Amino acid sequence: MQEYLLLIHGSGYKDESPEMLKKHMEKYINWMNRLVEKEQFVKGHRLDNSGHFLVDKETIISDGPFLEPKEIIGGYIIIRAIDLNAATAFAQACPLSDEFQISIRPMFNTPNEHEFPKKSG
Repeated sequence: MQEYLLLIHGSGYKDESPEMLKKHMEKYINWMNRLVEKEQFVKGHRLDNSGHFLVDKETIISDGPFLEPKEIIGGYIIIRAIDLNAATAFAQACPLSDEFQISIRPMFNTPNEHEFPKKSG
């Protein structure tokens, strides 16, 4: 199995009532629990709204908005899947896909010269 990064983009659910947010979260938790049961969940977390956006070495934006709402990365999930098509199917089954865009990217599963920390020897 290979690991895939799912990046959650957008600003969905921002105007939802507490009751609707609770329903969305229940669906999401059920979806995540299925991934955990199948040992396909690796890691994931929502991102805080604060942060910095580095335009270049000298220009740091710290008071937002950083990007257009559709470009905001609200969180990430790392899953295991047999291939990109299977990872895409998992993302399509995610309840977040109803309100957010999801990028699915394979992660390198072989060592490369850019990995850190460097091993001496």
